[in-house]
Amino acid sequence: MHCEHEHEDGAYVLGALSPAERTAYESHLATCSFCREAVADISALPDVLSRLDAKEFAKLLDPTLSGGQSHPGASLRDWATSEWATLAPEAKRRRKTFSVRVVSSAAAAVLVALIAVGVFAWTRDNAAPAAPPAGPAIAMTAVRDGSPVSASVRLTSTSGGTKIDLVCSYSETASRPYTFRLIAYGPDEQKEQLGSWQAVPGAEFTMPGVTHFGRDSLSRLELVQYDGKALLAYDVP
Repeated sequence: MHCEHEHEDGAYVLGALSPAERTAYESHLATCSFCREAVADISALPDVLSRLDAKEFAKLLDPTLSGGQSHPGASLRDWATSEWATLAPEAKRRRKTFSVRVVSSAAAAVLVALIAVGVFAWTRDNAAPAAPPAGPAIAMTAVRDGSPVSASVRLTSTSGGTKIDLVCSYSETASRPYTFRLIAYGPDEQKEQLGSWQAVPGAEFTMPGVTHFGRDSLSRLELVQYDGKALLAYDVP
């Protein structure tokens, strides 16, 4: 007996069908005993594949690595048959269909494995570069005595400038909320505002910011209040 879907069992078990194809195939399974039996025969395939590590897979693709002379397809067939027999001894009772299905499923397994290897290699080669390590948290220095705010900054070099992570604490004894700003200075007194916030007495505020000034051109950071007066500063070495 043959069915036009007889070659889809391996892809179904391995999860290689698209959602629409899977739905259609499952509807077909409800009416086709031949395909149901085929799926049952190879349902242990994922467990079989889980037993195969990278070194074993390489040997199956190139038997000469282990001193063998057989064709890779034969190696895959022999390996799959031995592993299958371990996981599903009852399959011996269906040997006639088993040999055909295990070979086609092994081929599908090889294809899936090769795709996985390709995806892994592409991900490895095209992955975003690792983020540069962040610098230590450095306390900003009070410009005048009795400053109601304290803060630390952490500088990280980026491809577009410098990332600055600010942690700011506002005194609990402050009378009311105040608006503060963080200013970055570069060469020739160039400056840019990295952000502004309203500080609440007794609360801690965190803010990530980025300036286009690189570490070689960033000269100073200032935390200023609403009227422009600097409360804290950090001179970048």
